[in-house]
Amino acid sequence: MQAYVVWWILAAVLVGVELTSGTFYLLVYGVAAAASGLAAWLGAGLSVQLLTAGVIATLGTLALRHWKRSTAHPESSLQNMDIGQTVWVESWQGGRGQVKYRGALWDAEAESAGVDSTHPLVIRAVKGNTLILGN
Repeated sequence: MQAYVVWWILAAVLVGVELTSGTFYLLVYGVAAAASGLAAWLGAGLSVQLLTAGVIATLGTLALRHWKRSTAHPESSLQNMDIGQTVWVESWQGGRGQVKYRGALWDAEAESAGVDSTHPLVIRAVKGNTLILGN
């Protein structure tokens, strides 16, 4: 079997497995394998093929890591959207309780011991699915 066929089969397998994972890393490696297959098809030696795969995989991985770090994380922006919003207490006992917010009941904790639950409270932070409230 020719070397370029092996590279292209490897590329197809990597891209196929990537379709089930959704991380994009295997897609980068699949592109690197396809490029190495192209180099083999053009008659390059094994060392050039391996160098092609290594360089493209490394550059692609670095570019992908940079892209993932620079994109906004929607879960953090949603939490930041909640901070500063006013909520009314549904039930409260000993610094913990439930509040109605965005059409649902949320668990809540007092930011400090001096929180007055008889008045509307303000969301100060979000810890998991618990709202941290203050006056």
